[in-house]
Amino acid sequence: MAPAAGAHEARRARLGVVVICAAHFLIGVDGLAVAIALPALQRDLGVAPIDGQWVLSAYGLAFGGTLLLGGRLGDRYGRRRALAGGLGVFAAGALAAGLAPGLGVLVGARVVQGLGAATAVPAALALIGSLFPPGAEQTRALSLLAAMASLGTMSGLLLGGAVTGLVGWRWVFLITAPLAAGAAVAAAGLLPEARAEGRAVRLDPLGALLVTGGLVALLFGLTRLERQGAHALSVAAPVVLGAALLGAFAAVERRVASPLVPAAILRVRSLRAASLGGGVNSIAFTAIVYVGTLYLQLALGYAPLEAGLALLPLDAVAFVVPLAGAHAITGRAPRPLLAASFALTAVALLWLARAPVPAAYGRDVLGPLVILGASLSIAFVILTQEAVADVEPDDRGVASGIFETSNHLFGGAVGVALYATMLTATATTAGRADGYRGAFVAAAVVALAGLAAARMSPARATTRT
Repeated sequence: MAPAAGAHEARRARLGVVVICAAHFLIGVDGLAVAIALPALQRDLGVAPIDGQWVLSAYGLAFGGTLLLGGRLGDRYGRRRALAGGLGVFAAGALAAGLAPGLGVLVGARVVQGLGAATAVPAALALIGSLFPPGAEQTRALSLLAAMASLGTMSGLLLGGAVTGLVGWRWVFLITAPLAAGAAVAAAGLLPEARAEGRAVRLDPLGALLVTGGLVALLFGLTRLERQGAHALSVAAPVVLGAALLGAFAAVERRVASPLVPAAILRVRSLRAASLGGGVNSIAFTAIVYVGTLYLQLALGYAPLEAGLALLPLDAVAFVVPLAGAHAITGRAPRPLLAASFALTAVALLWLARAPVPAAYGRDVLGPLVILGASLSIAFVILTQEAVADVEPDDRGVASGIFETSNHLFGGAVGVALYATMLTATATTAGRADGYRGAFVAAAVVALAGLAAARMSPARATTRT
């Protein structure tokens, strides 16, 4: 009986990983699919671009601002429950967005989607750490997660363009809703529950309010940087407010009995390295998603669907390499693998920094995309593994929240603000091609900063329990 029961549990764990990966895929698809659908959405609802951008910004603020709280909810109430509940909320928001009669309801629905995603994403990563001990199985699960997250993010370009063109922008949301609801039901039925068991976890409402408000204010200011400039009051005021709220959060956390972010977790070297490296990796990836698509469309004249197809090699490599390389990653020291990944990312971005106009796709674009597909995805697998490797089981949810906040804060807000500001500034002082070159060079410099994260990681393979 015992071997049969063990085999049954192993099958359930593998099916559970598929559900977790499906959640990451759906949330990854959402971001770029909605961005591609935005022009059609604005025309249909009769709203100006400055107002329509809130469809993206509201989601980003809700998602990035509540990831820490979402991670702690999983620790407190159960990570399976957080994943299933978060996906259910995400599905409800998608349905409301697809049926929205106007911009106000649509923006509110996007906030609901962001809150659902912020609850589901940290729970997904923490559950993998609970399902599998460190080793080959965990690495394979994280490799599949990385592959599906990359596939979802890049597929959003193609799926969003195709769905919007064929049946309209509302179906970008209406197709997502039942898929997310189905994933929520599957998560509830297949995954084992996991929560903090070693000690009582309370939510620290004041800390949650301060850190959420601080991150939302900081993200709000950074997202205004592109349009308003660094010296604008609409940028400086929320950034200063966000910094003040985060400072108050740090002060409160030192005094409460059950802090939202325990001080001990911030001393975990592997989590600090993973969070720094994850932010760097995310900024480098944003260079392709944001600058790369603009370069292909505006400089080289590609149609949106053509630009999505041009980026497919990166998508394909990012899907295949983590899966094929999972065995090679297992048992290897993180430091040299991360160093090689960040170095290759910098080389590929410098290759793109040549950014000729016109360009030959096979000579000027394809090579760096293939390299980036491999380097970014390998780094993501290793960093995701390191984020929870040395964290106590009771704190895996909040550790996942810290790691994901770094990913989305730096990639989604800092990265876009950095590149958009550079492109806007160079558009008035130099040719458009110079702007793309400068943005890719800046991304390469940031990628080299990832070597610091590599240096913080273990220099040799270690056995973790």
